[in-house]
Amino acid sequence: MKKLIPAIFVVTVLTISCNNTNDSTDGKYIQWGGENEIANAMVRKGIFHFLNIEWEKAYSFFTGSLEVDSSLFASHVVLAWLTPDGEADEMHKSKARELVKGKNENSNLMVSLFDIDLPAGEERRAKRHEIWSKMHEIEPDGKFIHFFYARTMPTARNRINEMEVLLKENKKTGRAYAHILNNLGYLHYAEDEKATAKSYFDKYLEEYPEGYNPLDSMGEFYFNEKEYEAALKYYENVLDKYPFSISATNKVKEINELLGN
Repeated sequence: MKKLIPAIFVVTVLTISCNNTNDSTDGKYIQWGGENEIANAMVRKGIFHFLNIEWEKAYSFFTGSLEVDSSLFASHVVLAWLTPDGEADEMHKSKARELVKGKNENSNLMVSLFDIDLPAGEERRAKRHEIWSKMHEIEPDGKFIHFFYARTMPTARNRINEMEVLLKENKKTGRAYAHILNNLGYLHYAEDEKATAKSYFDKYLEEYPEGYNPLDSMGEFYFNEKEYEAALKYYENVLDKYPFSISATNKVKEINELLGN
C-alpha cells in the first residue's frame, strides 16, 4: 500500500535506532518517549507498523500505549494523523502541543507541522519540506527526519536520489530499511520505471516477509498493471496474514467485481 495519509509526516521506525526516539546527550533528536518502558515498547511497535503502512496494527499499539501512559508525545502525534478530522483528532493535536512544551527544537518543529493547513499540492509539499530541512540541519543523523526530508523534496528524482542515500546509510549501520524499499518502489513506478519499481517491491517482500503491507504493495503494482488475477492473489494473501486489512478487503471486492466473480 502506498497511500500516505494526506499531510502526514510519518514517524520513523523506532526500533531501528534508540537515537531516533530517546533523549540523546546532545538533545537534538525528537523526544518521543516517556518514562514507562512497556508503553515505550508499544510505541516502538506501533511506529514500525505505521511506517510500513500497516495502520490497523499501528492504531492498536498507539491506543494501547496511551492506556499505559497517557503522556506519550509520539502516540498523540501519530493518532492525530490516524484519526479523521473531528473531536478526537483535535484532542490528540492539543495533547501533543501541550506535551512538547519544554522539549527541544526538533520536537517543537515536529508539532509545527500540524499548522500547515493547505490542500494537497506543491505549496503544501514545499511548506513541509521547509520544516523537515530545518530539522535535518539540526540533526542530520536522525533517520526519521532524513526519511521525510527526502520524501518531501521538490522533484521525484530528488526524492529517489536522497532515498537511495538513506537506504545505503541504514544498511551500513544495521538499521531497518524495508519501508525505504517500499517508498522507492512507488517513486520509481510514478516515474514509469516499472521494472525498477517491481524489483524494489520484490526486495520489500524479501526484507519484511512477515508483514502484510509488502503483499499489499505488490498487489497494487499488479492492479495498476491491470493484471487482476495476480493482484487478487496478493490481496487474498494479505487477508490470510491479517484479515482486518481495510485496503485488501476493499481491493478483493473491487477485483472480484471487475472479474465478474
